Amino acid sequence: MKIGQFVQRNITTIFDYCETRDPAELGRLQDARYSKEIFDINYPFCRRTDVIGTIDHIRYWRQSYIVNGIPVRVTSQWFNPPTSKSLPLFQRYLTNLGIEAHQLVADTASVKTPEATPIRAARGRYRGNAIGNAQNLLVRNILSRLGDEQFSETQWQAIKDAFGQTCAYCGIKGELLMDHIIPINRTALGEHRLGNLAPSCRDCNSRKAEKDYRDFLTDAPERLAAIEAHMEKHAYRQIGKDEQIRAIIDLAHQDVRHLADRYVAIINTILRGNEVEQK
Repeated sequence: MKIGQFVQRNITTIFDYCETRDPAELGRLQDARYSKEIFDINYPFCRRTDVIGTIDHIRYWRQSYIVNGIPVRVTSQWFNPPTSKSLPLFQRYLTNLGIEAHQLVADTASVKTPEATPIRAARGRYRGNAIGNAQNLLVRNILSRLGDEQFSETQWQAIKDAFGQTCAYCGIKGELLMDHIIPINRTALGEHRLGNLAPSCRDCNSRKAEKDYRDFLTDAPERLAAIEAHMEKHAYRQIGKDEQIRAIIDLAHQDVRHLADRYVAIINTILRGNEVEQK
């Protein structure tokens, strides 16, 4: 049994303990530091349903529990060994509270037994498709679709004309690529908007890469001024300093890994079942 399933089977018992033996424990379970120390998880074991914000709501299972008259939801952020030590800590927590765990031995033994589940290489498969690629693509997709702005190739051509059909960074003519002035990635949080697009030669596009355009143009103040005038003309406002947006993007980035792990586990279970049937 996965640790998440194991935790879910013991939630009502823990909350019964809070109601009948130690009401103060419910308060402790809503404390992030307590949960980190006791369970090695990064979110409070449970939170009041009315204080779970839009960013964190997917980090908690949907089911609500009424404990001491308070509606709460329990975090779903539990990870299995060897990446986490939460399982033995959770078992110890139940033992210390004198709680008889449901299916503690039979269903969790397979988690500990190397022969039961093949252990994959720590770094994955050579030349496999890295999860980071999917995470970055999702972030780029989100940043490319924010807001209601729409534009066509004609408007992009107009931007190239505004820069004299030359590279905005060095001024040479030739093949011009579409460059995001503020990189469209998880760190810089640039967007795919007209005000964030500039024509670039291949060399500048390669050398600038993920650099801040201001650092890249330190020795070219006139070109820097032209780019910033272009951004101002199209009313481009950077969102990189908005901590709420950054938190949401980080959450989306993490969710890709969790989603991939979930479906890999489901398919692997099916494949193992098929192997058993064929033997």
